[in-house]
Amino acid sequence: MNLGIVTDELSVNLPFALGASAALGLKRIEIRGTSTGRVPFLSDDEKELLEDMIDDYEFKISAISPGTFKCKLRSAQFKDQLKNFEKALDFAEEFEVPKIIIFAVERSPEDTPDDYETIIEAVGEATLLANKRGIIIAAENEHGCWNDTPESIVRLHNDLAPTGLKLNWDPGNFHAACGLDYTGGYELLKEYIVNVHIKDSRGQGKAHRFVALGEGEINWQAQIADLVRDMPGVDMTIETHAWPLLENTMTNLKVVNELIRSAQNG
Repeated sequence: MNLGIVTDELSVNLPFALGASAALGLKRIEIRGTSTGRVPFLSDDEKELLEDMIDDYEFKISAISPGTFKCKLRSAQFKDQLKNFEKALDFAEEFEVPKIIIFAVERSPEDTPDDYETIIEAVGEATLLANKRGIIIAAENEHGCWNDTPESIVRLHNDLAPTGLKLNWDPGNFHAACGLDYTGGYELLKEYIVNVHIKDSRGQGKAHRFVALGEGEINWQAQIADLVRDMPGVDMTIETHAWPLLENTMTNLKVVNELIRSAQNG
């Protein structure tokens, strides 16, 4: 299995995060946020450090998550999304990143059913732009976005299948959005999955929390067994989202490794 980590789940301090990742033996990293901003808007010093660490420790950036379309349709930010996305494509080319994770626009009370066409047009355009550069786009299912229920995720990917859009499957977000274990979406969506975020989830509404693996309501033992069976080469990326961050990340890494070994040994 290709196990990695989102660097800012260790620290937004990139030197610390990369050093910790190397110490933990995690050579596959997903870049999202740093102390100077969200990818691709890293400082020159951070980019130079990243280049050096890739050379010295043989890191592989499995994906970047620039936050494209993580905004409302009628927000001021929406009109700048594709312009900023082009910069993310440049970053991905420079660092030989195969995948970019994007979102499917946050929902708003002002939305209408007809807005769906605008959503798929925007997400589809980003996907096609990336295709021209040989980069895969994976839409992350996210609570509060236009792809947060089984039906809406399936609809988005079926409608945009001709563009090559793939899925960053996040069982934690799936549970947070609709209260379902991974089985409520995995079988319907597995043909689109190219990346998996690993975190646990408990409760609903105001009582919802992301928690360390084993403390939530997702059957990660079964999910990882299914992934090992169905797509053993998929990128599985630890995205802890539970404080204290470093402590829970260490817990998650230990649990995931145990679950992978168990699944591989039958």
